[in-house]
Amino acid sequence: VSSGMDAGKAGESGAGNGANAGQKGGGRPQLNKGRKGWGHNKDNGFGEDKKFSVKRSNNPDVLYGRDFDDDFLDIETIDGEIGEVTLRGQVLTCENRELRSGKFILTFDITDFTDTITAKMFIRPEIFEEVKAVIQKGMFLKIKGVTTIDKFDGELTLGSIVGIKKGEDFTSKRIDSSIEKRVELHCHTKMSDMDGVSEVKDIIKRAKKWGMSSIAVTDHGCVQAFPDANHALDKGDSFKVIYGVEGYLVDDTKQLVEHSRGQSFKDSYVVFDIETTGLAPSKNRIIEIGAVKVVDGVITDRFSSFVNPDVPIPFDIEKLTGINDAMVLPSPKIDVVLPQFLEFVGDSALVAHNAGFDVSFISHNAEELGLAFEPTVLDTVSLARLLLPNLNRFKLDTVAKALNISLQNHHRAVDDAGATAEIFTAFIKMLRGRDIEDLDQLNGLSAMDAQTIMKLPTSHVIILAKNDIGRVNLYRLVSWSHLDYFSRRPRIPKSILNAHREGLIIGSACEAGELYQALLRGAPDAEISRLVNFYDYLEIQPLGNNAFMLRDEKSTVKTKEDLIEINKKS
Repeated sequence: VSSGMDAGKAGESGAGNGANAGQKGGGRPQLNKGRKGWGHNKDNGFGEDKKFSVKRSNNPDVLYGRDFDDDFLDIETIDGEIGEVTLRGQVLTCENRELRSGKFILTFDITDFTDTITAKMFIRPEIFEEVKAVIQKGMFLKIKGVTTIDKFDGELTLGSIVGIKKGEDFTSKRIDSSIEKRVELHCHTKMSDMDGVSEVKDIIKRAKKWGMSSIAVTDHGCVQAFPDANHALDKGDSFKVIYGVEGYLVDDTKQLVEHSRGQSFKDSYVVFDIETTGLAPSKNRIIEIGAVKVVDGVITDRFSSFVNPDVPIPFDIEKLTGINDAMVLPSPKIDVVLPQFLEFVGDSALVAHNAGFDVSFISHNAEELGLAFEPTVLDTVSLARLLLPNLNRFKLDTVAKALNISLQNHHRAVDDAGATAEIFTAFIKMLRGRDIEDLDQLNGLSAMDAQTIMKLPTSHVIILAKNDIGRVNLYRLVSWSHLDYFSRRPRIPKSILNAHREGLIIGSACEAGELYQALLRGAPDAEISRLVNFYDYLEIQPLGNNAFMLRDEKSTVKTKEDLIEINKKS
């Protein structure tokens, strides 16, 4: 099909042929009748009809315009307006609309699976329906046109189309040649926003084609795909759909105090903070330790020391903390400073803001040096959630501001420890106002209400129903997560999950799961064991699933070997 040129100066014989062609097509040119003809356009305003021609190739594979046999480019190699190109690909979408001029614009996206580009065609109304009919979603074609930056949307498009031909499906068909077929327990459909694009019926069809016996449908926080999944199976079909969800888990079972020994608030507490070269205890080093001793709510002593990390301090850490190589170079190394710090701590309970981070570095280095370390630990973040429920964020500067506590030289260990100590003493007064005098009584307040749960961080968890009881419990959990605990995402408290665990199978999920995150931050073995014991199975994903971390400059995972090592620990 080709939109014709003005043929007003053509000879009479040509006009006669065009008239015959037009009559056979009911007043418009027929794209499959003959190779050339004349048609009529709208009245030009002077009582005369404007004429146009339709020229066709002798090649039956040509769907529009003229024949061509050029080599095609990969779409990903197109870098701006490079002129006329020939492409091949599959039509993803096809849309059209009428313009005020009376013409139609036909817009379709074509992909060769290296990239995608939009093609635009301006078509006369007399031939629009027939052009539209030959370009369908899902078909493969070859197309020749000019790359141009569209003046309306500023996007690179393919315009001035001179030819479109039928194309062959050049994609290779994936098959599963494994003798023992796997069962996919973590699958997202298009119901998982920004994480899945396929219809569940298409996924099931592909799984059956590959010889799989079953597949788990685990969309993010919802079960919307379940009806379509059920309808995708024929009566008596042996294929099994495992119904599940990838939930957003909140650990509301963690106590406010770890390893409580019943200490009174009159006893000794060491409030401390550290600065490090990164986030992973196994890969990064401590560069400063600052601590303040609090006895009966009063600051009695201080500890502060730089630590020579034996490695250069990264620029972003230097920018954040103000600590540079010259400042730590004269200082003793961790094998000297850590024993001094632990001697300062003695039998005192440890207090820190986001204590898991600080304690993990101390614990890792203590283990490396063969030093005993199993302290009582309090986290002022957890105490802030309990005592300052009106706050939405619980960063150190936010909590300090709420309590009118000065925080100078933020991200310096000794100054942050001092501010945290003042926060802790303020919390002690607030707890005593509730008749709480020791850590065991404090742990009695660990139960969280819905508002607190809605402010806690979430991690991913896979929940599968193994029977009808499990399916009902799954529906309950999903419903409660949306009705009672929704804040930016539907949250499932771990205590509620435990209470309705019958008929369910719990998996540790992906890199966003609490177990994988604990391994990333180098959590102590005791913490890892506690997390592992919660799950029925541990999910170890292919390396490609987590390869995105290798491209993240802030990630502690730098090499493929790091990913393998984490999988081994899992």
